[in-house]
Amino acid sequence: MTVVPIRGMGPKAIEFFESRRLSTETAARFGIYTARWDYERKEAMPDIDGNIIVFPFTEYGATVGEKYRTPDKRIWQRTGGRRTFYNADALDDPALETGQMPLVIVEGEPDCLAAIDCGFPLTVSVPDGAPALKDGEDPNDLPEALDPKTEKTGKFEFLYLNRDRLRRVRRFIIAVDNDRQGQRLAAELVRRLSPGRCSFVTYPDGCKDLNAVLMKHGVDGVVRVLNGAQPYPVRGLYRLSEYPPTEEVRTFGTGWHTLDAVLRPWLGEFMVVTGIPGHGKSTWVLNLLANMAHLHGWRSALFSPEMPTVPHLRDKLRRIRGGWASADPWIEEHFTFIDGDPSGTDDEQDFNMEWIIDRATDAVLRDGIQAFVLDPFNEVEHARRRDESMTEYIGRTIRMLKRWGRLYNVLTIVIAHPTKDIVGRDGKTRHVTLYDIEGSAHWFNKCDHGIVVDRPDANKDEAEIRISKVRFDGTGRKGMVRMGFDPERSRFTLLDEVNRYDDQEVFSL
Repeated sequence: MTVVPIRGMGPKAIEFFESRRLSTETAARFGIYTARWDYERKEAMPDIDGNIIVFPFTEYGATVGEKYRTPDKRIWQRTGGRRTFYNADALDDPALETGQMPLVIVEGEPDCLAAIDCGFPLTVSVPDGAPALKDGEDPNDLPEALDPKTEKTGKFEFLYLNRDRLRRVRRFIIAVDNDRQGQRLAAELVRRLSPGRCSFVTYPDGCKDLNAVLMKHGVDGVVRVLNGAQPYPVRGLYRLSEYPPTEEVRTFGTGWHTLDAVLRPWLGEFMVVTGIPGHGKSTWVLNLLANMAHLHGWRSALFSPEMPTVPHLRDKLRRIRGGWASADPWIEEHFTFIDGDPSGTDDEQDFNMEWIIDRATDAVLRDGIQAFVLDPFNEVEHARRRDESMTEYIGRTIRMLKRWGRLYNVLTIVIAHPTKDIVGRDGKTRHVTLYDIEGSAHWFNKCDHGIVVDRPDANKDEAEIRISKVRFDGTGRKGMVRMGFDPERSRFTLLDEVNRYDDQEVFSL
């Protein structure tokens, strides 16, 4: 069959485009022609019978470069040509600035023509293909941003030269080749153009680029690929559909049913407990952990530098349990103690927050703890940065503890002493609030539950448990519960039921 030349394209070019299901009319409109190589002049000379296909690169209507291609896929460019996009003038279309249409970026001129033939006229191709990869190099392991001086003349010069035009584009579809080099090119483009503006395509099986999709699946296949482009993931920015299915937050009973109406602890939360020294906040927390162990089988880790584990913590847990030495197996099963020196001979050892969190992590990995208590925060060695105020340090430390608790799904309880003046003008001690802890606003603002343990009358074995902060619906509400305190047994009980239980039934509420 005789092939009729079309506006400068001879048989070799026409066969090339028809074999790829590309429109020869579109090719002619882009000024593509055939040529032969003049070895003396070292340039391509137009020739209908030549075997070189010439792709002119134009900007603002003028030819600024040329790319040459032979049927056996040898590719090179005209020396001294401007390194810009193929079809660069598409960058100036107003529809790109308004976001009405995306700019499609492909890896080669045939892919660019395929997209244009299928109804995406605002498509450009990179001039030099994908960057080469070294053996064993991960295409997604990107280097740091290139030096601006290198960027002006390197592999991505075409981006630098068109930087002002690209800034105005609202949306990009990255449709480069689906191979390792193409992945590297896509990653570099996205890094420079910003993930928030970019979408990626998914090719059908057996297709590595848009032209292959056109050849195998026709125009409809190309349209499906480009219309189905998905946004690149942006770190810290997600759609609802991207979140994995999770269970509703499970809250737990405290063992005191009247308190359950206002306080429902949950794994992963950050709880702050404060109160006047000697009013029982540490003992109340131990009672809570004992209840959680009895009701839910929890194991807890305790860091309590103010109170030696043996004999003080041990004996208090024995009294709470009601069994003295017979309670030791239960303590062994449900409590882990974080301590720098179990012998108690080193009173000078300091513990910073990093050391404490490392040991708490060990307790998660070794013992599977569900709760961690730091009692009190004021006794921790505070390693502040030179340019950091105490308030800033406390905020940073709280964020560290919260992240840790969320990561390991551990209820994290910090007991902190108030540091402000709590004596009023009349000489009476006023109610403590979370704002009386050093770092004030951080303790209130960042906790999930904020609790104040108060004994308003030192002559009565009674306490008020005030729930001053509840962050999330379904985990309680602000309120106050009056409780009885039995100093002989170190046990908090419900005032209206204080006489209902003997030593063996204290946990059955």
